[in-house]
Amino acid sequence: MKVDVKAIHAASDILERIPHRLINSYGRPGGLIDLTSDSRPFLIIGDLHSAYENLTAILDDENNLKQIRSGKMVLVILGDCLHNDQTGHMLEMESSLVIWEQLIRLIHDLKENIIYIRGNHDTFDERLGKSGIKQGLEFKQYLEEQRGDEYVEAVDNFFGRLPMMVLGPHAVITHAGPVRNGASRQEMIDIEDNADYYHQLMWNRLHEFRGNPNLKEYDERDIRKMIDRLQMPEDSWFIVGHNPMWHTGDRTGTWIDIIGIRRHVILYANRATRAPYVILQDGELTPRFAISKSEESYYV
Repeated sequence: MKVDVKAIHAASDILERIPHRLINSYGRPGGLIDLTSDSRPFLIIGDLHSAYENLTAILDDENNLKQIRSGKMVLVILGDCLHNDQTGHMLEMESSLVIWEQLIRLIHDLKENIIYIRGNHDTFDERLGKSGIKQGLEFKQYLEEQRGDEYVEAVDNFFGRLPMMVLGPHAVITHAGPVRNGASRQEMIDIEDNADYYHQLMWNRLHEFRGNPNLKEYDERDIRKMIDRLQMPEDSWFIVGHNPMWHTGDRTGTWIDIIGIRRHVILYANRATRAPYVILQDGELTPRFAISKSEESYYV
């Protein structure tokens, strides 16, 4: 399928019409999708950062794409499909365009069976920077050169219409972290009213040290308050991306019960990983890898 301006606007419409995307106080699709009554398994993918091969491998693994397409499984991507985050490659934007257009094709193909949550890299904002490189602005300029101004406007419109949070059976799913001190379902539905909450869902990071977290961090108390204020079961999983925990020594891209916070999961599926993802079904979470571990070489 050719990905043109019309196709991008149609993809935005599909995501806004997802069943159980709750309507906000102004009659528009809100920031929250409530799938708490959905008994299907959820396939959840963390930040891809232009790793097209990983996305393809995950969909091909275990017959996943067929199950999603048939409506037997829900695909949830935690945002940030754009922008190669590997050292020395952050200015490379071709792979971002490739995975972006594949995302649009998947939305047309899978319709209500795919949910893409907005991440902090789903923007053209010049304030988005990594290692001093303004990747949001760089991608915008690349798209202007390759596709034109009208295409850029359609992509920007797509970003602004994305949901911010999904509630599943025993699961709260968003890009970065909870709102500090929690937030209610209605506040999540009306997220466009609160720029601070909107920002926190895309940018907050886990506070890993003792003492009080700063205003850019969350801790276990915030997770518990968020789950409580959303009126979710106490044993709900809290699943995010955004904040890879490489320094822990775990290089899998899947961190479960991280720093002792029970049922807190951070997912990351960039080019440094073996295409990890998780299946959430009946309250149980199963990590998987779509790319097999390379065999080690031994020398005698």
